[in-house]
Amino acid sequence: MEDAPPRFSKLSLALGVFGAALNLIDAIRTRGPRCAAVLLALGVGLPAAGEVLATGPLGLLRHRTRPRVAGVPVAILLGWYCATNGSLSVAENALAQLPLDEETRKRFLPFGAALVGVSLDLILDPAGLDSGLWEWHGDGAYAREVQGANGHRGVPLVNYAGWLLLVAGVVSLYGRLSGERRPASRLPALLLLPYYLAAAAWAVRGRRFRYLLYSAPFPAALYAGLKGG
Repeated sequence: MEDAPPRFSKLSLALGVFGAALNLIDAIRTRGPRCAAVLLALGVGLPAAGEVLATGPLGLLRHRTRPRVAGVPVAILLGWYCATNGSLSVAENALAQLPLDEETRKRFLPFGAALVGVSLDLILDPAGLDSGLWEWHGDGAYAREVQGANGHRGVPLVNYAGWLLLVAGVVSLYGRLSGERRPASRLPALLLLPYYLAAAAWAVRGRRFRYLLYSAPFPAALYAGLKGG
């Protein structure tokens, strides 16, 4: 089983380290050191458990970039932290524009963040599969025209169930453990934009415009939150 070209591994790791560092610095500045540490631990820890389960006992997929820990690339773990923190930021800022009381916003926040994350991955995962960053061990019902390096096509729907559970779980646990009431920062949301734009460029180059439609809730929610600022 071949890995992705080394340049892909180096680039993904560099982007992951850079993005995670900016997210952490911003979280310390805006949420405080304790809350930032809680969010980092949850944003890496819960997805790490899910990834180890998916790549190990369940045998759902194999990542093709290095370095890897227990079969999971370090860049992927850092990317999960960026994705969960960014999805939280997008949802916080978007919900802040709605005429809702604080308790209602808090109740909807985990579900809203999960929807943001899933909508982003509706374009990220097919793009990553086509680029050879990972491969699924079976054909998937979504994006069936995209073929992985091992010949299997599409993205299994369990991937998106995982995104819903992991992002909602991170945000829900963070809310319970931090009890935070501080205004949301917009930087983590903006740091997701390069990932979306890279995947959108992939869709446009390949004339796969439907993925822009499928993932439209992400830029819509991002714009709604930023517009209010």
